[in-house]
Amino acid sequence: MKNIIFLIILGLILSCSATKTIKFTEIADEITTTSSLKTFLKNNPNPKIVLRTTGTALEITDAEASQRNYLYNAIENELLKNKFVVRDRQLFNQIVNNNENNNNYGNLKEKSDTDLIIELINLDPTVRYDTNKYYDSKGKERTESSSWERYGATIEFKIIMIDNNEFAGIYKFNYTPCIKGCLLNERYTKPKLDEVEAYEGVEFDILEDFVISATRDLVNEMRN
Repeated sequence: MKNIIFLIILGLILSCSATKTIKFTEIADEITTTSSLKTFLKNNPNPKIVLRTTGTALEITDAEASQRNYLYNAIENELLKNKFVVRDRQLFNQIVNNNENNNNYGNLKEKSDTDLIIELINLDPTVRYDTNKYYDSKGKERTESSSWERYGATIEFKIIMIDNNEFAGIYKFNYTPCIKGCLLNERYTKPKLDEVEAYEGVEFDILEDFVISATRDLVNEMRN
């Protein structure tokens, strides 16, 4: 009986001593909105927009392409919810590829019936956060020779007013993991260089939530 009690107490002690929490400092968003865009949106609360994604064309697998298209659709759906009139991406690209329209923004605006281009210039779900600092079970900050890592993400938009080809804003939103703390155990350390990671990047459901939230923030920053 004494041995059982001793093992239970020992287990509790080891459990408490092994409790570690890591935290990362949130990276601030970078927001630039021109006064002309704010004025335009006050006079045109329901603008006609197109989401351009050519800036993110990379060598990716079919599965990754499918996920990207899903996220693009999620962005467009959020814009629709916020009373934007969303134009078809593929049709717009066909119009742009016509040299006559490409060199004449009056033609481009008329034929596409579009006010604003929202260009997705970067979507990166593999931003690495790394630390050798942790907080023990008593909340005291400590350090170790080993380190732990988590993935964050970033998304960046550029706004162009198509009527005069005016650059109207740029918006970079960041997802920082473990802001409020993530519990981990002794075994979760940064992989060695010769180890192959099974997955690299933010989990897709977290990435989807981040992209939708960033689109809401984009709309608010454009309008306010």
